[in-house]
Amino acid sequence: MAIFLHVEVKEGNKKTMSQESEMISRLRKELSDYSKRSFHRGHVHGTGGNISVRIPNTDRVLITPSGVSLGDVEPEANLLVNLQGTILENPQGLIPSKETGFHLVVYQLRPDVGAVSHVHPPYATAYSNKERPLPLATVQSRVIFKEVPWIDCALPGSKDLCDFVEGGIKKYPAARALLMKEHGILALGNDLKAAFYLADLLEGTAKIAFIAENIHTP
Repeated sequence: MAIFLHVEVKEGNKKTMSQESEMISRLRKELSDYSKRSFHRGHVHGTGGNISVRIPNTDRVLITPSGVSLGDVEPEANLLVNLQGTILENPQGLIPSKETGFHLVVYQLRPDVGAVSHVHPPYATAYSNKERPLPLATVQSRVIFKEVPWIDCALPGSKDLCDFVEGGIKKYPAARALLMKEHGILALGNDLKAAFYLADLLEGTAKIAFIAENIHTP
């Protein structure tokens, strides 16, 4: 009887590990897909920007690599790290995004966040330099965002920038997006699809706000 129970546990563990491996494989592909969609949507240019996704119910995160355009990210390029930043899987031997630190801060402080998109859409990034919340120029944006605050700038990958993100998340614990002065935006979704469309809505809202501010009425 004891041997039978021992075998059952081992088989259960194998099944759990197999399911988790399948989930990670699926999320690698999904992360690659939304990285490419972000690039082709114009959310980011060159090799800038980084996107990540939390493995559900774990302390692990998949994140895009450094130095690779989001338009070129293939599934196996994405790195698996834990919330302390230790690299767990790196199939192509790449370097994790230099912004990994602030992605992990978001996941540590916001258990509700399942994916983070840090991109550089032009209109929203321009508004980030104004040092004030984004003007929510549409009913949809006011309903969904409530407010899009801004945080100060620091060098990419620096501890100062990570600290600014941490401070912003703590100050605005319900925020679904943040403007990063001179740097872009953070969109915080419960999954990759949500993070992508939040970033897209944010840029669309910024564009409408810009047009509205520059319309000259008689």
